[in-house]
Amino acid sequence: MGKTIEDTRGLSERNPSMMRDSNFELLRVLSILCIISFHCAWEGGFEYPEFCFNKFLIESFHMLGELGVNLFILISGYHMLYGKFKPSKLIALLLEVQFYNWICVFLCVHFGTLTLDKRTILTNFFPIAEYKYWFATVYILLYILSPYINKLLLSLSQKDFQRLLMICLGIFCIFPTLYGALKNDTETLFYYNRFIWLLIVYMIGAYIRLYPPQKITDPVKWLGISIFIFFLMECAIYILEKFQPFFNKVGIIGGNYFWRPNTILMIALSVSLFLCFRFIAVKPLKPVNLLASTTFGIYLLHDGQLNFYMWQVLLDSTRFTYSRQLILFIPSRVLLIFTIGACVDLLRQFLFRSCKNVILAIPFERILKALSMKQDSEYGQTD
Repeated sequence: MGKTIEDTRGLSERNPSMMRDSNFELLRVLSILCIISFHCAWEGGFEYPEFCFNKFLIESFHMLGELGVNLFILISGYHMLYGKFKPSKLIALLLEVQFYNWICVFLCVHFGTLTLDKRTILTNFFPIAEYKYWFATVYILLYILSPYINKLLLSLSQKDFQRLLMICLGIFCIFPTLYGALKNDTETLFYYNRFIWLLIVYMIGAYIRLYPPQKITDPVKWLGISIFIFFLMECAIYILEKFQPFFNKVGIIGGNYFWRPNTILMIALSVSLFLCFRFIAVKPLKPVNLLASTTFGIYLLHDGQLNFYMWQVLLDSTRFTYSRQLILFIPSRVLLIFTIGACVDLLRQFLFRSCKNVILAIPFERILKALSMKQDSEYGQTD
């Protein structure tokens, strides 16, 4: 705790894997749970003409989706700043996306929600280009560009880095949050898109890696800040819904206005919760790290082309629209989807490892055999 910022930066440069213990892996698990919760609320078909407790509950779960996305990219910016681009990792990511995309395609065909024709087959061979998974597309683009982004960020002084972040947050966060209230939208100003925003979040994660906070290093305090910000967001839901006629005159329509990733409250919540886990001292825990390794696969499986059918038909979410059990329905289904997704991805990891080992083993065995024959020949000459 007594190290200066420069000392911490030096340690990070010497040990790129520093701090990558189970604290961040646990945060990955929490993030995917938040994202599944959001999809359950967003895709479940819940509609409420008037404000009620269940509508308040659904709009509260809306807040969690973009929180999870921001947290994932904060973790990426923090760890990838000193990471090296590996073509093998890029190929692995692309293959993983293909794997889950085709699982969803076959399931959709089985359930009768998709008909395969030549065009459908062709476009599904390019899920990244076709934006089948918006987060996967943005993440892979960030990964491809990360070596050059990192060089730029590492060349900046702390003051220049701060100025860059303030300019970006002013243009794509602060102004949109205030002005966006007139149109109930914060994501259409200044050519905003998800790539631009997640690039900014990536830079915030990188900045925290270089210059971690020195005044507040107690995770409990950061957790308290996070709870307070979330409380403000919950109050906003209630106030905006309760006095909706008044706010409709201003322009704000929905109570979940602050759910978007680039609102002031959402990025503040994301950073404070990230810092909470940043300062938690947790030793490596294999079960947590193993579960965390499945989070990208869980996202790809549950947010694919089967999304609508899964929530509204298979899980029949709409029957809980006005039920008192809604508060239990969403968490229970989230855990169900998480468990199924984790099991499927562990199986995928095993299959991918097996295929990789088979591919690598073929030339390796030939090399060993050739070396063995050469050694036998040399020994024979010696004798």
